[in-house]
Order: sequence, then C-alpha cells, then structure tokens
Amino acid sequence: MIVSVISILILFSVIILVHETGHFLAAKRVGIKVEKFSLGFGPKIFSFKRGDTVYQLSLLPFGGFVKLSGEEDSIEKDVYNDWEYIGKSPGYRSQVIVAGSLGNLILAFLLLVPVFIIGVPGYDGTKIGSFVEGLPAETSGLKIGDEVLEVNGLKCKEWFDVLINIRKAIDKSHKIPVELTVRRGMDIKKIKVMPGIYREGDRELYILGISPMEKIEKYTPFRAVIRASKEFINMLQGVFIAIKMLITRQASPKQLSGPIGIAQWGADLARRGISRFLYYIAFISINLGIVNLLPFPVLDGGHLVGLAGERIIRRRPSKKFLEWSGYIGFILIISLALYVTYNDIIRVLEERVIRR
Repeated sequence: MIVSVISILILFSVIILVHETGHFLAAKRVGIKVEKFSLGFGPKIFSFKRGDTVYQLSLLPFGGFVKLSGEEDSIEKDVYNDWEYIGKSPGYRSQVIVAGSLGNLILAFLLLVPVFIIGVPGYDGTKIGSFVEGLPAETSGLKIGDEVLEVNGLKCKEWFDVLINIRKAIDKSHKIPVELTVRRGMDIKKIKVMPGIYREGDRELYILGISPMEKIEKYTPFRAVIRASKEFINMLQGVFIAIKMLITRQASPKQLSGPIGIAQWGADLARRGISRFLYYIAFISINLGIVNLLPFPVLDGGHLVGLAGERIIRRRPSKKFLEWSGYIGFILIISLALYVTYNDIIRVLEERVIRR
C-alpha cells in the first residue's frame, strides 16, 4: 500500500512539475516576469523570494504551478508592460506555451535511457511469441518463433513495424488477406492471414491475432541512448496512431483512462521493478506532452490556436472572449475527466468481479 501511494505521488508530481518547469524556464528566457513558482498545490508550507519570483512549497504534492505576470489580470488594459505575459508578442507567448510539452518530451527520453541500462522486458526482434485464441493467425500456418520479415512487401526491422504495416493493410480493407513473409529456421515462407474480429466489451477491431516474443533488453550506456531514441520515436508514433484510431472510430473512447486508471497501472508497475515504472512515467509524459498540444480550449494547443489567430488579425482578443472560451474549455475538460473516471471505475469493478 505504501509503495502504491508513493509511486502515484512520484508519477503525477514529476510529470506535472516538469511541464510547469518548462513554462517557467521559457518565460524567464523571453523576459516575462514569473510571480510565483509552486511545488505542489493547496495551503503554503513555506516560501521565499528570489528576484521577482516567489518560490513556495505547498501541502498537496501533485506537481505544481507557475503564475506569470499579467496572465490572469481581471482588468483589460490598452497598454501592457513588456515583462507581462500579454505584453509579449504571440511568438514569444507561443514559446512559453510549447515549452511545457517540450519539457515532458525531454523527460520521457531521459527516463528511457536508464530503463534500457537497467533492463526491461522487450520484444525479440520481429519473432512471433503467441497467438490470440480463436483468431485466424492461430490456424494460418504461422508458428511460434517465426520471424516476420515483411508485411505485404513492406520490410519490418522491429515489432513496431509489424504492427504498423499490418494496421495499414487492414485499414485499406479487412476483407483482403494480409501476406506475411517469415523466416523459419533456414526457410523463407509467405503466409496469408485473413483479418478477424477481436471483441473486447462492446469494441470490435479487425486484427490478425499475433503477439511478439519477449526478452529482457539491457544495453551499455551508449547503446541505451540509441535504443531509447528508437523507443521514443515509436512512442510518439503510437500516440498519433491512437488519436487517429479514436477519430476514425477504430478504437472506442471507453478505452480512455483517467487519473484512477493511470494511478492503478503505475502502482502495479512500480511493484514490478524500477525500470518498468520509469518506462511508464516516460509513456505518460509523452502522452501528456502531445495531447496537451491538441487544439482544444484550456489545453496549451487551444492557446496556440488563439495566438495564431491573434497574429493573423493583428489584434488581441477581448477579455470577455478569453473568459468565455475558458469557461467552455473548462466544461469540456471536466466532462472528459468525468467520462474517463467513470471508465476507470467501471473497469476496476469489472476486474474485481472477474477475480471473484
């Protein structure tokens, strides 16, 4: 229980704090006065002032926040000072906004390096490790240990390539067999597999039904940097593919997880070892970095859209417009948070019923 609580605190605190630190450093660099930088939320435990900034430690250790000068002024002014957030050009403000997500992406890469130095379960190249029971691949002629070389003529160097190429083939048509070129011992074979329907709850997805063979990946520091770079790119691509699948309804929104699901999986992985836990933090950090740049109100991406509009019309939006867009965005975010939390609760209850 203690390990779970500590791991949850570390997970959320590190990711949020790094995000806010990105905003903080970028604001300082472009000359915006930072009024407050808080480690944690809620009641203040202690604070000190250095330069123009008050640094404080708060009671609730979930990340932190940054307060920029002029960012939340209730009175609209005709002229703003150069050291105020609103007084800066859209270009400078965009740098401050993007810096939060950039911080999360840098954190993810830096965490992946020790993950591959310590050692973490990974994939044994493109070898097939198992089949999903009842799906076409199980009876297609494929065997465990087959090394996938090509999917419909597209070469595969790692398991991520196998997944992507199969997904591309099925997206074109799930009524056409997917041809896998595999190496079995000294022989090269071409085997066609018809996509089948995989059901999970009320979700349906066409897949072949093959899973990778796993091994422990452990590297020297230099090779770990190279391996971390590849995994970082794979994670980025995975986020965009997931977003695309949600938009095209190939994946159900019910699969989305909120704080409960994230905390549950994080606590479970923390008990399985430091490398898996660090990998999970990197995974969540990348997701936050990308999702936060989506063009929705309240998210940083929504602010970027507003700044782009400001640059085009060469006029700052009115305070009333910003307030209303903030209200709408807040309602959308709260609605999404309630939805994913509901998904988490249902998922946890279903797991408990299954265990009984």
